[in-house]
Amino acid sequence: MGRCHHHPGDTVTSHSGYLGIVRTPGVPRGLLAGFTSRLSGGIVPFATIVACSQAYGGFAASGVAAAAFMLSGALLAPTRGRLVDRHGWPALAAGASCHALFLTLGALTIGQLPAWAVLPLLAAGGAVSAPVTSSVRTLWTRLVPDKQSLQQTHALDSILEEITFVITPLITVAATTIFPARACIALGSWCPLIGVALLYKRITRSPRALPSGLSDNASPARHGRGQRSLILTREGQGVITPLIVLGLVGGSLNVLLPATAARHGDITSAGYLFALFSVGGVIGGLVYGKIKWSVPLRLRYTAAGAVLAAATGVLAPTLGTPAALLAILLVGLPLTPLFVIGYLLVDERLTHRQTEANAWLGSGYDIGSATGAAACGWLLTHTTPRPITMGLAVVAVLAALCALRLPPRVVPEDTTAPADAIVAE
Repeated sequence: MGRCHHHPGDTVTSHSGYLGIVRTPGVPRGLLAGFTSRLSGGIVPFATIVACSQAYGGFAASGVAAAAFMLSGALLAPTRGRLVDRHGWPALAAGASCHALFLTLGALTIGQLPAWAVLPLLAAGGAVSAPVTSSVRTLWTRLVPDKQSLQQTHALDSILEEITFVITPLITVAATTIFPARACIALGSWCPLIGVALLYKRITRSPRALPSGLSDNASPARHGRGQRSLILTREGQGVITPLIVLGLVGGSLNVLLPATAARHGDITSAGYLFALFSVGGVIGGLVYGKIKWSVPLRLRYTAAGAVLAAATGVLAPTLGTPAALLAILLVGLPLTPLFVIGYLLVDERLTHRQTEANAWLGSGYDIGSATGAAACGWLLTHTTPRPITMGLAVVAVLAALCALRLPPRVVPEDTTAPADAIVAE
């Protein structure tokens, strides 16, 4: 089993199983903070698509609006992570406050101003969002004692993330029957502030508020100064690209599912399909986290990417039929395992640049998601959802192929992940 160095005051206890992980001191607060802050990520994009499609007509404007929010957040994620490294909790609090302010203003102006005037406010809301969930991921390497427990903790955190996205579409569907969709945007935008408040005691315990991204024996030069971006390296591409592809699929579905629902009745009914997508992720994460794997991470990553491609191919001909319920569940199955394997691969292969690597995991998914949403919004003005989904299945094959770009394992799987590494959103 691996071992985890820890800081004074951090209690690290080895427990087996998900219940044991939850009993580890500090873990429940971190899980709750992550769960609360992710409510914004589930409510805001869906509510934005509904609100903009109702206010401006069609899906081109709604796709671009959702993309503006997600893409601005993804591109500036490493910068926000560095600010939290440097300034700690005050940077998190400032980001969460500005995120709520810009999105509330954007929500109030949807339908009152032209779409081009609303986009900067939505983009600003994404650009300043606080990396709460990334700060939570950082805590796991400090609190969890061994490799199997770390896998289960990442899986449990990702499962809760998927449960969030099961709940939030249903909340949004229910709320939009009572309030305007733009009111849901404003409501969701304030959730990260609650997550920041929950993290206050934990991350202000160290003099720097959050631990440094540099390990004790590493020099700044090894952590990316003067080096190529990770996305330009073979290992970086192998770890990051599958999550970019996963984001492309997820972002495309954010537009394709409402478009399909609108063709067959009520646009808000797409919320039930979004919930099934996340249920698939929960099931996949529960199963993956409990298994003690002997298969190398590289091959697990490849297999999960292949499942994503196959399931998306099954979804394409079933859109608009009852069989789509099962198909969307299957598409969600590899969602959580892909994220968990990505985090473990960073621990295994990219420890010397862990801050940058984890920043790319979150940013890669968001960039893919924003690209998929914008592209589908445009494509739907020229064709129907089914051929677009079939094209997605072809693109999803890249997730498996790029995972194969990883060279054979060079670090034993039980090697300790550095405890002081910062995960930037």
